[in-house]
Amino acid sequence: MAETTRTEAEDSGRDAPGVMRRGGFYNRHSLPQHEAASYAEPVLRQAAEAVSAPASGQTIVIADYGAAQGRNSLDPMRQAIGIIRRRIPDAVPISVVHTDIPADDFSALFALVENSPDSYLRDTANVFPFAAGRTFYRQIFPAASVSLGWSAIAVHWLSAAPATIEGHIWSPRADGPALAAFARQSARDWRDFLSHRAAELRPGARLVVIGGASDEAGDSGANGLMDMANEVLRDLVAAGHLSADEYRRMAIPTYNRTPAEFAAPFADGAASGLTVLHRQLDVLADPLLAQYRETGDLNAFAASCTGFFEAAFEPCLFSSLAEGRGAAERQSLLRQFRDGLKAKIAAAPQEASCAWRVFTMLIAKDG
Repeated sequence: MAETTRTEAEDSGRDAPGVMRRGGFYNRHSLPQHEAASYAEPVLRQAAEAVSAPASGQTIVIADYGAAQGRNSLDPMRQAIGIIRRRIPDAVPISVVHTDIPADDFSALFALVENSPDSYLRDTANVFPFAAGRTFYRQIFPAASVSLGWSAIAVHWLSAAPATIEGHIWSPRADGPALAAFARQSARDWRDFLSHRAAELRPGARLVVIGGASDEAGDSGANGLMDMANEVLRDLVAAGHLSADEYRRMAIPTYNRTPAEFAAPFADGAASGLTVLHRQLDVLADPLLAQYRETGDLNAFAASCTGFFEAAFEPCLFSSLAEGRGAAERQSLLRQFRDGLKAKIAAAPQEASCAWRVFTMLIAKDG
């Protein structure tokens, strides 16, 4: 999730390195994120009940922070709008603003919002969708303009990878200075996120955040899958397909905070103006493993896990490839990686299963 501009590769219909695959690929391969967000939907409904009518002539603004390609936003937005509309008449306009980094596939998002039978635009009046291509580690909205904020499975992504990880790609497998660098970057980013939301929210507004997390022991629940991906990359280095320098630069720019790390800015005053009303840590039951147990189709399970990894993590990993590699060479390497990961998952499906930790917070703007 690195900020980039549109490139020649995208204009020619191919996916540029480091950029989320276009055409709704993430939407089709984000079932775990979709299931994780559902854990916070009761809290979102509670937050929507607290939305108050704005002053005459003003709009209710709902901010969807980190929307990706939109699939996992439709149901939460529909639920929130439904609750607000039961209390505030249709004459009051509602704006839904989906935010993400500039490289996001906003075309897929708007096609989904406009055309999906599950769109929040169905059976509603005076609701208007917008987008903002800006990182949520900066201020996106005017001061005191947002009535309700929602961020699902996004805040574990860092503004940048602060260090390389010796022999691995996954920050929980780091130690020493590298792990400390990721923890510091995460703390700065989380404080930045909260300070900008404190500026944007109206007094009394609510913000619901559900983020990828770790338990207090530092376990995110995904180490097995990440170890497999790392082993495939090391195999590619050994075979001479991936250079040692390219592999060394590969690091997924995420950090799954513990509950204590999520709470820290509220304890030390860094989240001034915000109050936590509710927080909970949950363990996500792997929906891909559940499908496998129901169908017994090992090949489909391996393909689903590989597609999930490809959609979520592959772009940032392979942005480290040498600039001199041609498009055909890059695509060949990506195919080798995907084939290798799928084979490892098929050989040890239980080890590849992810029991993601997710942390939900209901936050109020004071006043």
